[in-house]
Amino acid sequence: MNYTVSSHSFSSKSHELTNGQLTLSYDERNVLKTIMAGPVMLGQHETPEFEQAVSNVYLRVKSGEAISVTPLVFFGPETETFRTNAGEVVWQTTNDLFRARVIATLAKDQSIAFVTADVENLSGEAMTFDVIFGQDVALADAGAVKTNEAYASQYLDHEVFQLEGAGYTVCSRQNLPGSTGNPCSQVGSLSEVVAFSTDGIQFFGKSYKVTNQPEAVFQPTLANVKYQYEMGYIALQSADVVLAAGAKHSTVFYVEVQPHMADSNVAEARPVAEIAAAYVAPGFDKAIEIAKPEFPLSGESVLVGEELTAEEVTGFFGEERRFAEEKDGKLLSFFHTDSRYVTLQEKERHLERSTGHMVSSGNCHDFRNAVMSSTHGMYGVFNSHVVLGNTSFNKMMGVDRTFLNLFKSSGQRIWVRENGEYRVLTMPSAFETGANFSRWVYKHNGGFIIVRSFSATESTTVQMEVETKGLEPLDILISNQLTMGNNEGEAVVTVNQNDRNIHVTGNHELVAAHHPELSFTMKLDDALTDVEKVTCEEDGSVRYLLLKGQLSDLSGEKVVVTIAGSLSDASQQTVETLDFDKEVAAFQRGQNDLINDFRVSFENDEYNAEKLNDTMQWFTHNALVHYATPHGLEQYSGGAWGTRDVSQGPFEFFMSMQRYDKVVDILDSIYSHQYVETGTWPQWFMFDQYNTIQQEESHGDIVVWPLKAVADYILTTGDVAVLDRQIPYTSIGQKFAFTEEKFTLFAHLERQVQHIIDNLVPGTHLSCYGDGDWDDTLQPANQALRENMVSGWTIPLTLQTFKTMTRALKGQEQYAEFVARIADLTEKMEADYRKFLIKDGVITGFLHFPEGDIEQPEYLLHPSDQKTGIKYRLLPASRSIISETFDREMAEQHMAIIEDKLVHPDGVRLMDRMAEYKAGKQTYFKRAELAANLGREVGLQYCHAHIRFIEALAKMGKVDEVYEQPVQDPAGRHPGFGP
Repeated sequence: MNYTVSSHSFSSKSHELTNGQLTLSYDERNVLKTIMAGPVMLGQHETPEFEQAVSNVYLRVKSGEAISVTPLVFFGPETETFRTNAGEVVWQTTNDLFRARVIATLAKDQSIAFVTADVENLSGEAMTFDVIFGQDVALADAGAVKTNEAYASQYLDHEVFQLEGAGYTVCSRQNLPGSTGNPCSQVGSLSEVVAFSTDGIQFFGKSYKVTNQPEAVFQPTLANVKYQYEMGYIALQSADVVLAAGAKHSTVFYVEVQPHMADSNVAEARPVAEIAAAYVAPGFDKAIEIAKPEFPLSGESVLVGEELTAEEVTGFFGEERRFAEEKDGKLLSFFHTDSRYVTLQEKERHLERSTGHMVSSGNCHDFRNAVMSSTHGMYGVFNSHVVLGNTSFNKMMGVDRTFLNLFKSSGQRIWVRENGEYRVLTMPSAFETGANFSRWVYKHNGGFIIVRSFSATESTTVQMEVETKGLEPLDILISNQLTMGNNEGEAVVTVNQNDRNIHVTGNHELVAAHHPELSFTMKLDDALTDVEKVTCEEDGSVRYLLLKGQLSDLSGEKVVVTIAGSLSDASQQTVETLDFDKEVAAFQRGQNDLINDFRVSFENDEYNAEKLNDTMQWFTHNALVHYATPHGLEQYSGGAWGTRDVSQGPFEFFMSMQRYDKVVDILDSIYSHQYVETGTWPQWFMFDQYNTIQQEESHGDIVVWPLKAVADYILTTGDVAVLDRQIPYTSIGQKFAFTEEKFTLFAHLERQVQHIIDNLVPGTHLSCYGDGDWDDTLQPANQALRENMVSGWTIPLTLQTFKTMTRALKGQEQYAEFVARIADLTEKMEADYRKFLIKDGVITGFLHFPEGDIEQPEYLLHPSDQKTGIKYRLLPASRSIISETFDREMAEQHMAIIEDKLVHPDGVRLMDRMAEYKAGKQTYFKRAELAANLGREVGLQYCHAHIRFIEALAKMGKVDEVYEQPVQDPAGRHPGFGP
């Protein structure tokens, strides 16, 4: 059965309003795309095609306690938009109560944008209202923002001031340096602001994922709390205005952006009188009227699943409820069957970061394979970030860039037509995940819409299928956002049809240089009868592909879309439709085989046995993502191995599973990225055809981890012959290409040890700190600290590595000189460890030799520390226990300190307190003193560190304590891999 093909085109040209310092870019619909100050992007998002901007102006008419909210920059039946003779963009809303116009103007010679909301009372009586202005904030180079919006937001510092006559004003500074330095902004009003908020989670709220409405605008007042989270969004609320019938009133907000603010955020805001003097009053003359978009899809119309009854939950997922979570008597989530996990809609109402999942093709057990991967979002993202191989560049579909589902065009979405209008499926009634699949259940109109998306075991294929139960036939539309490159709009995407197959290719320059044959093929089943290409007029690129058909449970058919990827065959003539049950069963068998059918049963404690079994399954899933297709739900840039990470997580995983062939392959890859010039490694590197992309600088401990991996491997297997393997280096001087000549692994080890020797603090046998150690928050703030500071964690790690290598090569005459060399270094390093790192019976977090003077050491993160305020650090103590550098007495003493100072109900903490944050000023530690957000990598608790703490307990034989430890990922790090 054939299908019809049609097209819809749009222009990607921008209409720009600029004064030479600020540039406001609008799309053809007058929707604001970006505000740029040179290379600096003010906002978090470049508005996608067919979406509304995150920034907006809300008019709130009040009657008693009732609030009627109207977004003024919004396509609605009462709205029109036009451009003035000066090129300024006007949005006008007219109804029986009021006429409201919003226009942005620019100061003539300053980097200030003004947003004027002009309101006229058209009713016959006085009207009370206020105005809320919202603007997302990133203040970073556009490339940095698009790499990860949440990361950029973590380093924003917000300071709130109250100015006379103007009320609240918010000044924000980007603490991470960019191309212009540290950009900053001031957001305020020329009239009184009575309330504010600083983050999108305050403004849109957790409920937005369900209601599709910003929470804050329906509340009497904004939060009036400075919240430093992961979506910088400044919202300001004007004072109430009582407007007489027929009268007019203007409220003016402003945004000032500067390229650099030295040292830290401002101590006081710029006086509003100076801002007001630069105000450019708008004209409202209509020069060019912009037609409303004809595109049939609007993210404002959503379909949300209804709450399931207990009987319906059982009907879909069975009666088993392992580790069920409940709140206020409502079931939130549970595990069942073969470690499948079910999240109900009620749980999402309590979560700031939404539930999601990543699936990969079954060839993910070998990193050298090109793995097909896809990211799912509970709130109706059925596929996104669909990639084959490198997860940064080889993307077919775009990524979901917000954790609240603000944009409904990202990835693959499903729309159903009801009453002449397409509604997009967002929050389901329930969401189920397994090792290679997700299932969404939408209860609706007395029936159900059920979606399944899953990956194949034997082929690089993913498949999405939709069915209904108990519903009348539904017209369905599946939207697919196509990228074929790193970011949206960077590549020209070409779509060709062949029977029921649709072939997708692109011309991204970097991708074409490495994978010129990269292609994806979508196979459509017979229920899909129409294909619409949404193309860019300027370059012909297909940005979206819309698949239309009808869904009916009367025929028992499903709507099925199968996507296959290839690196070598752009035509891909054959794509096989998958069978869900067979693929799920085969994938689970493969994972069980990989972990040697791991399963425990405790005669008197089945509850904890099952917890361990489920944990093993999901840690394995996460390990394979980290190993073969590295990226995250919200960290969509990836495709690389951290040298430290891969030398632990994947290496230790495969060692524990006795998959030694995979271990050797990992070692080959790691050592091929060792620098021939220095003997050390990049912090991270891409391990595929994009291998020249890497971060050259690295932390001081990085050089130790590969050596530890080799030592552990030889000691466990006795395979000394591995040292004869021929492996190239990477050459910095040759733009990170591999050397043509190969060298034995042993030659690599010799160069590695020489680097360690060359980087000892002068006068000691202690390794210098370099660019940091495992704790990302504590990277050194200046060059002197790199050279004159020692990590209390890196030294026992190095001692453990040297001792393990000595044992591994004991009796091997050909390596006797090498063993003697590291044994001598071990003896001297351990002597200095005891001489310098232990003070008053407690190991220090860091040792600092000011100006290199080893006679006057400074102890940081130690009870004697008078500078940072931090008295205890976990990692040096736990690693000294694991490495047996402590004797039994010292181990017991430090375990007591850990349990007293660092253990909390939700896990063990890295330090007893955070480094002092002073609005971005740096003294000792880079990220801890730059990040205003306390979370993710900048926090007190990592799952990795907790796992290593459990290892330390096991080393000491504390069986009961090991058993009592929580197994969780409280800080959102990549589970399963640790320091």
